Amino acid sequence: MPAPGQHSTVNREAGSDRTGFAVRRHPAGSSAGRWWRILAVLAVVATAVVAGWWLLTGDLFAVAQVETGGYRFTERSRLESCLESLLGRNIWTLKGSDVTVAMADLPWVREVDMQRHLPNHLYLDLREWRPLVTVDGVGDGTRPRVLVGDGRVLAFPESLVAPALPVLVGVAVAPDSTGVSCLPPHERDQVLALLAAVESTGLEAHVPVDFVVAREQGYAIVLAGDAGTLLVGREHFARRLERYMMARDHLDQGLEVDLRFRDRVTVRRRGS
Repeated sequence: MPAPGQHSTVNREAGSDRTGFAVRRHPAGSSAGRWWRILAVLAVVATAVVAGWWLLTGDLFAVAQVETGGYRFTERSRLESCLESLLGRNIWTLKGSDVTVAMADLPWVREVDMQRHLPNHLYLDLREWRPLVTVDGVGDGTRPRVLVGDGRVLAFPESLVAPALPVLVGVAVAPDSTGVSCLPPHERDQVLALLAAVESTGLEAHVPVDFVVAREQGYAIVLAGDAGTLLVGREHFARRLERYMMARDHLDQGLEVDLRFRDRVTVRRRGS
């Protein structure tokens, strides 16, 4: 032991009782790699932004041509005027609703399906309303007025030969809020239901219909060739016409056939 006031130096070997502190070391260059990754992400985002801006504003994607499928009742000059309003629009931002608005002034167009053909070509598939019956006593007499499937009464195109349609008689027609002639809602629903029943039962495949007459007690179907008149009331049209189809081979020509009573057919000579 050293004397008081003296110092002694002792060399301690590894493994002695002194405890060191371990420090985790980061691999060299890891901070720089992180910055490169951030820059790469920013570059991708910037590229996407620039590409999106180019797609939405570039002249390459401005509509330069609009083509339609076949159509029959729509006037060509009015259609071309509507199509011109789509030229120059961006093909990516143009929506189906935009096309519908552009076609709003074409009364015969019912639906439009749009197809994009890159980079700047639109194809429109037009589906038109079908004329169902000629409406008697409407218009100035120069062109027949026909009923279509939404209850509007439209002037048949001058460029076409009017088809031999049944004539709807005895209905009131009034302009709607846009000035287009229409059947009143209650009359519209009944007439359209009756015409649908005529089609679904195949009545005209056996005998054509000349007139559909609106009466106070309901509707009457006047068959061509003096084949008879069917009284069908204002409801259950398909059921009543099916009853006639089952009984028609046993009925004489020229009868008034009353189908308004359930489960029976009543006949009488017209005028009796």
